Amino acid sequence: METTERFPLLNALMKNPSNALDQDTSAAWVPALLQISDPLFPTGAYAHSMGLEQWAGACGYTSGKDLEHFFKTHAGPSLARLELPYLRFLREAVAAGEWADVHEIDAEIDAWKWAIELRGASVTQGRGRLRLLNKLWPDCELIAEYARAFAAKEVHGHHLVVSAIQFERLGVPADAALMAYGYQSLANFVSASVKLLRISPESAQAALHDGLDQLPAWVAGSQQVERAEAGWFAPAFDIQSARHATAFSRLFIS
Repeated sequence: METTERFPLLNALMKNPSNALDQDTSAAWVPALLQISDPLFPTGAYAHSMGLEQWAGACGYTSGKDLEHFFKTHAGPSLARLELPYLRFLREAVAAGEWADVHEIDAEIDAWKWAIELRGASVTQGRGRLRLLNKLWPDCELIAEYARAFAAKEVHGHHLVVSAIQFERLGVPADAALMAYGYQSLANFVSASVKLLRISPESAQAALHDGLDQLPAWVAGSQQVERAEAGWFAPAFDIQSARHATAFSRLFIS
């Protein structure tokens, strides 16, 4: 078999280089997904540990293995039971143009984040992401509609909601969107842990690798969660997150 027959994109490039890439759009969303998932994307995530700082101190975390334990016992189940199901519900509502449902889910997410610092971190990152998405895709009606609702104080502006809108705008497949959001969540904890636990970057990456090995199972589990069942009850973690607000010293805002 000729090489060009086995690789249709290469064949198109040889025949008509000027528009060959335009003909293959099956993965056109990948570059933009990499951009919005990059830690350099300025949402302010670097300033937040999302509760890990106080929790690590209370639990005596000191190593990469402790971070792996945190992924297994808290971060992973929270993704599977709360964040990823809600991301799926939001994506479906945005795709259907059901903005009243989007607003309702936004309010539910706000209720789940009862620790003031975690709620504030979610809104701060959501606002930062929304502002930049507006600049990158100024003609996107989906982004513009949510930005209008946020400006009118009809919604809280949580990061999860803005993420669902961006995935829909980019046409990211459902599974890939869930994986990308899960990666972002775990990577943020890893970034914070390097400062908090004083572990080496290698140990931090080993913990992330372990978490990513489990991510497909958490994503699969999240797809079985119905709207009425979604939620993650972790009172001890939330109490520690609330205590962080009055801590004598701290590295992170949350």
